[in-house]
Formats: sequence, structure tokens, C-alpha cells
Amino acid sequence: MKIKLYLLSGLLLASSYLAAQGCSDAGFCSLEALKSQNTIADTTRLNAISVGIGYGKGFQETHTINPYIEYSRRIGHHYSIQAKLTGMYATGFLGQNTGLGDLFLFGSRVFKMKAQKKLTVVGGVKIPLNQSDKSLNGSVLPYDYQTSIGTYDVILGASFSINNRWEFNTGIQVPVIQEGKNTFFNDYSTDARIAAFASTNKLHRQSDVLLRAGYLFRFPTIGLGLKPNLLAIYHLGKDTYVDRLGTRRDIAGSDGLTLNAGLVTTYTFKNKSQLELVLATPLIFRDVRPDGLTRSAVANIQYRFPF
Repeated sequence: MKIKLYLLSGLLLASSYLAAQGCSDAGFCSLEALKSQNTIADTTRLNAISVGIGYGKGFQETHTINPYIEYSRRIGHHYSIQAKLTGMYATGFLGQNTGLGDLFLFGSRVFKMKAQKKLTVVGGVKIPLNQSDKSLNGSVLPYDYQTSIGTYDVILGASFSINNRWEFNTGIQVPVIQEGKNTFFNDYSTDARIAAFASTNKLHRQSDVLLRAGYLFRFPTIGLGLKPNLLAIYHLGKDTYVDRLGTRRDIAGSDGLTLNAGLVTTYTFKNKSQLELVLATPLIFRDVRPDGLTRSAVANIQYRFPF
């Protein structure tokens, strides 16, 4: 019993000491549908609710807290549906902002193969719950303070596992409707901290492609799982904005690769609920992230309860 308490305490304390770039995408790398579910032990229960919270230290000393709740429902032996609701609290030298973020709706299909191999195919959408146009003191805030990027996205992906040990994920997130009304320009002030943000007036964001590989180390006698992984996010093109003369311009350095080395630690309770801590650190990252996804420190902890 003491060992289990020490493990749980370690999971909670570790979340305070993470230095990381973060996912560097618009949210799809952390979706349950694009991860191997029940990595410690499968369960026949049809429903599950996950609640979690993340902390991020962003650009120019911006701090964010990101709570979320996710529901999944199995339908038969092969199908499932998922829904996830996010929110965010952001604070920094420009002020504070709190609000809902995005709604994710998903469906997935599992294909079980020989030799304990499993393929899960996923499809869904991201629906923004605001238009990223929050302003303070008469000025629109940069995306680092906005609770959503404001795009309607289509997301497709797949997860492949071998012997419930090796896990490989891939996916693409495509903005199909860009209705965000952010009108931030970084030249409205002589403050160098404001000038460091990218101008994002009428931002058009490009697509992201995800690749992730991990290996699960299981310790069933104490209910613990450790899964180191490498996560690559490639931003397929340069984001653009409209300058003060009405010309759409590329944002230099906004395309390219982000590569994270991560560790997922999962503790499974006797009732099959799970406590999960995700830590990551950057190896490679994009030069500019006008969508506000810069993170110099990030941590996420989640509790999943099947029923």
C-alpha cells in the first residue's frame, strides 16, 4: 500500500517540474481516440469519462490552465464514439482571459488482427466555441491569450498496436472553415514584449500531420505502466495574415517540424479507473507559432473512469 501511495504522490509532484514545448498542434495529439485506450488492462465496460487539466508556460511569460472533459461510448465490439470539451484560463502581462475552447466529436472503428495486433481508424471534427476575438483595454489579444484558434477542423487518424506494447499513431488535422476574427497587430505599441508576438489579423492556419511511436512497459503487480514515446507534428505550410494595407502575407518560420520526447505514466486502480500523467520535452520545434501554441513548460494529468 505504501508503494502505491508513493507512486501516486510522485505522479502528482512530477507535474510541477516539466520543461516542454508541448504538442504544438490544435489539440488532436491528446485526444483519447488517437491513443491506445486501456493500456494497462482492457475492460468490457461500455462507457468512460475522462477529466483532466493541463498547465502551460507560454510565450512572453503567458501562463495557461486547460481543463477538459471527455466521454467515450463503445458500440458493439468494433465501434465507439467520443466527445471532448475543452476550456482555458490564460494570464500574462497583457491581462487575463477565461472561456470555453473547442468541442471535438469523433467516431472510431477497431480492426483486430492476428498475433495480437490492432488497428483503430478515427474520424471527427473540431468545433470552436468562440471566434478568438477577445480584447482587453480596447485591443484584441494575441492567440496566446485566446481560448480557441477559431477554426472548424476535420481530423482523420489511425492507431496501430502490437501485443499491447508497441503503439504507432498517425493523423491529420485540416482547417476547413477559418472564421476566427482575431485582428491583433504587434505594432500598436512600442512595448518590445508586444512586438515579439506575430501579427495575426485574419489568420489562416495550415494543416498539421501527426506521427507518434511509443512502447509500453507494464508492471501489473503494482498497476503501473510507463510508455516513453516520440511525437512529431509537421505544420504543412506557412500560416498567413492580412496586413494593414489589406495584403495577405506569409508568416515566416510558421511551417515545419516539432518533435517531442515524452513519457506517459499510468496507474490503474482495482476498479479499472486510471490516473495518467503526460510529460514531454522538445527536441525540435517551429521558429514561430502565431496560433499561440508556444509552450516552454507543460504538464497534463488525467483521471479516466470506465462504467
